[in-house]
Amino acid sequence: MSRSFQVVEDKIEETEFFLDKLHFESADFAQFNFRAAYFYLSAFLSAARSITFCLQASLKDVEGFESWYQEQQNKLKDNELARFFLEARNLSQKVGYYPLGGGRMRKDENGIHHVELYFEPLNEEGLKFIPETDVVSACKAQFRQLLEIVVSCYNNFGKIIDPEKYYTVENMTKKGMTVEDFELELGYEKGWTQAEGLTIADRIELLNAYIPKIGVDWIFVKHLGTDRYGNPVEINSEE
Repeated sequence: MSRSFQVVEDKIEETEFFLDKLHFESADFAQFNFRAAYFYLSAFLSAARSITFCLQASLKDVEGFESWYQEQQNKLKDNELARFFLEARNLSQKVGYYPLGGGRMRKDENGIHHVELYFEPLNEEGLKFIPETDVVSACKAQFRQLLEIVVSCYNNFGKIIDPEKYYTVENMTKKGMTVEDFELELGYEKGWTQAEGLTIADRIELLNAYIPKIGVDWIFVKHLGTDRYGNPVEINSEE
């Protein structure tokens, strides 16, 4: 791998951060800070676009990645929402265009006022498609598309990018490695897990207690209802 897959996970968290910032609650629409909305949307566009950039940077030298990624690109090219976000991001980054047009106040069932933002319906930038739904709903839909690509990535390259899949007896055997190789990879001394009575499987299990843990599953659960491998996760409504 060219880079740790952590760079992709970081961008997923960054995208979620700015998406959350686009949820505005306000009791006074007249005092609403539209400039903050402009900036958060611009940041979301940039972070979301970076997810696929980081995928390429991390896995470009991995066997089978190029053909897999070409399929993902074709899906995005064929999707009008994905094309809009690509064009909006390019315009935002290259010419300073903000696609935000306006908004309205909405009161929910609990009496809380929310600001709904909408994209500029008329533009001079030649955008062929502009979502009619509110900004947050469109951003969520785009984020889900990107997360689904990452789910596919985990399923295709999990034994390379996911420490929990990489540090296993099966993968060690397939790669022609030893427990000592794993120990050295993780920065431990050769034979660090060796002790009387411990099997190879025991030593691998011990190493797994110290490997870096992936912390983005909650984002997949929140937006897709699955873990990073697409396995359904029941969401506790009381939490």
